[in-house]
Amino acid sequence: MRRIPALLPVSALAAGLALAITGCSGGGSRSTQAERAMYAAASKPVATSMSLPAGELWVGGPAQGLRIAVPERWVPVPTATAALRSVLHGVGLGGLKPSVLDAVVPGWGSPRSLTLTDAGAQALMSFSCEAARLPVGTNALTGLNTLAEQEFTAINSSNAQLGQTTVDGRTAVLVYNQMSVGTANVTALQYAIAAPAGRTCYVTLATQKQVPYMPVFSRLRPSIQVLGT
Repeated sequence: MRRIPALLPVSALAAGLALAITGCSGGGSRSTQAERAMYAAASKPVATSMSLPAGELWVGGPAQGLRIAVPERWVPVPTATAALRSVLHGVGLGGLKPSVLDAVVPGWGSPRSLTLTDAGAQALMSFSCEAARLPVGTNALTGLNTLAEQEFTAINSSNAQLGQTTVDGRTAVLVYNQMSVGTANVTALQYAIAAPAGRTCYVTLATQKQVPYMPVFSRLRPSIQVLGT
């Protein structure tokens, strides 16, 4: 069932999931518990200073407009290569038309984006910033909400949720998107961030194995730095 709630703080979405789990026998599924933890992490305040956690490394920079700490096992995939296409197929996104793929993973393959895959090539992360494309006359929050709904429509999401948060002190939305691509059931998790100089920045994780990768995505937010003025 496709589900697009009104734009809510992620804490409200997490509370709703907690009620759903309480009402289910057996404590709910691992998937629902992982989803609740992800929303809870996105609603926590972020410390003003942060050192690089053990076992992680910095990726990104001015070219991407973002700097993020990721686990060391994640490695870059060169853009516009067969290797990138192989990763896309491995996570279930290879069958999408380029225009639809760009809606799910904005900026994929662009020279100013960065794509990573984990050591098992079971997930990809993509970081990029681009011209905002926000609808004329909307504020940042409403515009990000509209862009997310356009993404849901482009892929015909089976389960689509979004909530209001902040990243690096900036207005952002957390996007949760489940879709069927051929025989693959893909989950895409994303922060869409209102950035300086009329840009929207995206941090996207896509995988067919959402339960083990939701905690990875949950830990990204405190380290995301939006670069540029």
